[in-house]
Amino acid sequence: MTGRSTFRLLAFLLTLAILGALGYAFSNVRQGYEPRQPIAFSHRRMAGAPVMQTNEKGESVNVGGFGIPCVYCHTMPYKGRHSTLPSTAVCMNCHSTVGLNREWVLKMKEYWDRGQPIPWVKVHDLPDFVYFDHSAHLNAKDASGNPKLPNVDASGQPMPQCQTCHGKVQEMDIVSVQHPFNMQWCLDCHRKPEIKASTDCIACHR
Repeated sequence: MTGRSTFRLLAFLLTLAILGALGYAFSNVRQGYEPRQPIAFSHRRMAGAPVMQTNEKGESVNVGGFGIPCVYCHTMPYKGRHSTLPSTAVCMNCHSTVGLNREWVLKMKEYWDRGQPIPWVKVHDLPDFVYFDHSAHLNAKDASGNPKLPNVDASGQPMPQCQTCHGKVQEMDIVSVQHPFNMQWCLDCHRKPEIKASTDCIACHR
C-alpha cells in the first residue's frame, strides 16, 4: 500500500469515527433505559404522595407512598457534582425496624450484615467525556435571585427541581431515563431565554 493510499484510508476511518461520535451525541440511545436493580426498591412507594383509604376493618391505611424527599437518599446534589447513591446505612435508618417481613428488605439486610454496599445500577449515566455538576444546575439563579430551574409543575403545584431532568420518579416503580440526555437536549435547555447558560464546548467537555 502506497503512502497516499494509507493516508486516504486513515482519513476515511477518522471521518467515520467523527461522524459516528456526532451521531451518538445527538441520538436518543439513553432514553427509555430501565435497568433492574439488585433490590426491588419502588420509588413510587417510598417517594410518592400518601393515599389514605379505609380497609374492610374500618382502619385508615396508606396505599400510596411515604413522601420521602429525594435528598434523604440522594445526598449532596445542592453541594457537589454528584447526587450520590444511597448507602446501605441510609436504608437501614428505617429498615432496621420497618418492613422486616419483606423479602427485599431482608435481602438488603444481608448486605448490611456482610458489611457490603448494595451494588445499585446507575440509571442516569453520562459518558466520561461529559462534565456535569448537579450543584451548578440546582443552585443557578436568575438576575432576580430566583432559581432558574422550575420548582412548580405545569399546574402550579410544588415539585422537586430534580424532575426537570429525571421526570416524575415518585410515580415510578422502576426508574427509567425519561429524556434523551444527549448533547442536543442539553443545548436546547441551555439556549432557553430563562436559562441563558453557556453553550461553549468547554462548559461540558473539560
